[in-house]
Amino acid sequence: MAPAGTTAHLGIWGLTIAFGRLVAVRNVSLAVREGEMVAVFGPNGSGKTTFLKGIAGLVPIQEGTVVYRGEDLSRLPAHERAARGIRYVSDRSRVAVRMTVLENLDAGAWLLPAGRRKAARERVLSLFPVLGEKAGEPAGVLSGGERQMLILGRALIGEPSLLLMDEPLLGLSREVRDRFVSVIETELKGRVTILMAEHDAETGFRIMDRHVIFRNGAVVHEGTRAEIIDARSLVALLHEHFRPDRKGGNG
Repeated sequence: MAPAGTTAHLGIWGLTIAFGRLVAVRNVSLAVREGEMVAVFGPNGSGKTTFLKGIAGLVPIQEGTVVYRGEDLSRLPAHERAARGIRYVSDRSRVAVRMTVLENLDAGAWLLPAGRRKAARERVLSLFPVLGEKAGEPAGVLSGGERQMLILGRALIGEPSLLLMDEPLLGLSREVRDRFVSVIETELKGRVTILMAEHDAETGFRIMDRHVIFRNGAVVHEGTRAEIIDARSLVALLHEHFRPDRKGGNG
């Protein structure tokens, strides 16, 4: 249950997710303000991906509560959470390779009223002009970076209010990464609530309002951007918490 009187835009309380005997996320609580950008850091296997999937409804929750806009979503399936404005984007997300770029985009607009779909499509194509240039081509011909643009565009066309982004920039060129970060900074930050798992401290420092660090399925550190001097300081903080000899948050 959420604490009495809680007014967070997104509230995660005592979240625990297990796969058989393996506990991937253990008793995690986090309150997120509307329009806040929270960078989620952690080494591979730390639980950050499972945490985001648990919020999206893509994996079942064993214990705890997910409250969004005052509604308990903990037992709702993923499509019901999507209907409430929640989108999950990952570096492992896929496009429909035989469908055109435009058809892929339009598939993301299924929850929008018909009268708003054209304007939403035009807005996404203005953010990623290359998608407009290849709108009639099969998505299978796109490069890796272009596919990630399409994946993010497909999420944005539905006008989400909460984006759960799981390392969406992994493996992309610097040019494509910069384009993604520019879209986040100019179009999304402050308007869409974002939780973004990220490995790159420089990118995380640039866009975050707040950061949390996962280790062994638990949050071992939480802080604001104002508490970090620069990206190098964030790197040092991450290294401190990722040290093999440091005890994790599971006790």
